[in-house]
Amino acid sequence: MLPVFTIGHSNHPFPYFLELLEAHGITCLVDVRSVAASAYNPQFNGGVLFAALRNVGIAYLHFAREFGARHDDPALLDAEGRVDFGKVQRSAAFRSGVERLKTGLEKGHVIALMCSEADPLECHRFAMVSSHLSRNGFAVRHILKDKTLLSNEDLEELLLKKYAKKLPQTSLFETVTPAQQLVAAYRLCNREIGFTPRQPDAHEHA
Repeated sequence: MLPVFTIGHSNHPFPYFLELLEAHGITCLVDVRSVAASAYNPQFNGGVLFAALRNVGIAYLHFAREFGARHDDPALLDAEGRVDFGKVQRSAAFRSGVERLKTGLEKGHVIALMCSEADPLECHRFAMVSSHLSRNGFAVRHILKDKTLLSNEDLEELLLKKYAKKLPQTSLFETVTPAQQLVAAYRLCNREIGFTPRQPDAHEHA
């Protein structure tokens, strides 16, 4: 299993964010935000972050096309016009990102995937990216704001608890496996946090 981390920059001052990275020996930060910018935390704008990390010997890459959550391609949307994480995972760009990640890890880099949310349970880095990686040869651990780690398996248990009342249950007429419940929980999470691109108003085409 290839080890990989995730992290959310939240509103951390950059020195503390750097402490989080250094506490786990991160040598390469992969930005999975669709847009490498933060209106409220400019220290995490792409160019600023690239320069700050370079000064301390940490590489910075932006995987917007590969692992970003915002898409307007109809082929990647569900029936309600929301980004469908499963469809993104099957896309060529996403698969390319997985291969690039694998190559970097095999070369010895210690990589963290970064998005903005502090809690991975509320972020696509878990629901879209880590959910795929953890089933395809990667051991994913999430760096929390107190510097502790949470395995992807433990985070999935929290996901199941979050949606427990909405999950299908075994009955006299149907057996629901834990794996089926987990799939259902991921779908509920996708519905909650998935991006819905703005639909052009009909008058815009008049």
